[in-house]
Amino acid sequence: MMKTRRRTYTAETPALLFSEALTVKPNVQPLPVPDGWLLVKKTRALSYLVFLFNPFTGKHIFLPKVSLTSGYCLAFSAAPTSSSCLVISCNYTSIPSYIMINTWRPGETAWTTHRFKNQLPGGGLNDCVVSNGMFYCLSTCGYLGVFDPPRATWNILPVRPCLTFPHVDITRRMLMTEHEGDIFVMFTSRDKNPSVFKLNLKRMSWEKKRELGGLTVFASQPSSLTRASFSVKERNRLYPSRNGHLGVYLSLGGDENISSCPPSSNYFSNRIAWVFPPHDNVSL
Repeated sequence: MMKTRRRTYTAETPALLFSEALTVKPNVQPLPVPDGWLLVKKTRALSYLVFLFNPFTGKHIFLPKVSLTSGYCLAFSAAPTSSSCLVISCNYTSIPSYIMINTWRPGETAWTTHRFKNQLPGGGLNDCVVSNGMFYCLSTCGYLGVFDPPRATWNILPVRPCLTFPHVDITRRMLMTEHEGDIFVMFTSRDKNPSVFKLNLKRMSWEKKRELGGLTVFASQPSSLTRASFSVKERNRLYPSRNGHLGVYLSLGGDENISSCPPSSNYFSNRIAWVFPPHDNVSL
């Protein structure tokens, strides 16, 4: 899905068939690079085929192959035209118990592998966002690990999981997103508004919120887009990514109803990607 200021366009791209697409997150700093890139993962027999794809130009940038044991969670920091672009692939192994993080930059011909002793109390990695150059990875049991690329370090933050974690299937009903340094976790429910938590790094805790401070979230798995400065009616809304639900939203605060039209499912799709077009694209 491609979102403009006033319209949403749906496009089926052959390059993304049978793929999982991650939405690129534009840089926190206003760099002169286009938005709209996708990081795409295709499952092969013994590995993942990973490539960067721009649906507006059709350009592909293929990355080295990723093994099935190390490519579960993918994220990247900037468009590949930027010198700050870094792609990471992370997963965990149970025997022996390690966190495996592979990194790649444009122009490199191989992944750089980092191996860390797994300090997570069970479970693997579910979601990853980039904030201020750091990769924040959320485990399936609710703990938050941070990968620091310049230092090549991995640390588990002393943050207790949200109270909601033990009660939901977070692999499809939870999303983590970031906006200008703030990290949010949201859980969906079919009979009430989504639960929203904001990470407080000073207190090292998750704080429950009634709304998102006027932000708008375009949700999908495993990545979402968060934006500000939309119209008043579009603020504090979460737009899910289910087929046939264009225009459907969940309210994240205020006096509105739960939804414009209650979705038939509270799970996020892993087959739909939200994309914001480049600023200089005048054909939409």
